[in-house]
Amino acid sequence: MAVSVMLAGCESETASEHRGGIIGGVAGAGLGGLVGYGIGRNTTGTLIGAGVGAGLGYIIGNEFDKKKAREGDVAQSNELAGTTWRVQQLNVPNAPAYKEMYLSFQPNNQLVTTTIMPDGQVVRATETYRVADKTLIINRPAQGDQPGYVINAKYNISGDTISFDSPDFTAQLLRIDQLPTQARA
Repeated sequence: MAVSVMLAGCESETASEHRGGIIGGVAGAGLGGLVGYGIGRNTTGTLIGAGVGAGLGYIIGNEFDKKKAREGDVAQSNELAGTTWRVQQLNVPNAPAYKEMYLSFQPNNQLVTTTIMPDGQVVRATETYRVADKTLIINRPAQGDQPGYVINAKYNISGDTISFDSPDFTAQLLRIDQLPTQARA
């Protein structure tokens, strides 16, 4: 019982991505303690059962969390997943020359930036992203001689417009249904 209370106290302080493991550990400790008492009819049996049950319950719950993460269950917790946006305005020092630019937030936490250059060439870049509250966090690891980076930008969605604000840039984008034909080349 003490193990259950301690684990339950830890659960409220734990990030949601570990919730299944903690809940499994608490449930396993309770059930294991009951089984241990039923078999041994003493405190030692109860404690051994609770310990084994907590361990097994945590493992099972943690595997459930991992499976859920692999299946890309981000659409429920990420309002950007599955959306595509056209850059309307980009304010950044030394902005690159481009004709059109689009951001596609994939459900698997991939952000695909499609840029149509002034000469018509289509260039794509893929980064990972995640959302924490109303902050977009974009990460691109170093690739070859290109350094990696992490970008944090506050965002606000109003109708079909999204605004980004960070110390390094501001931007306004318009939601679109799909990339235009020239950007799919």
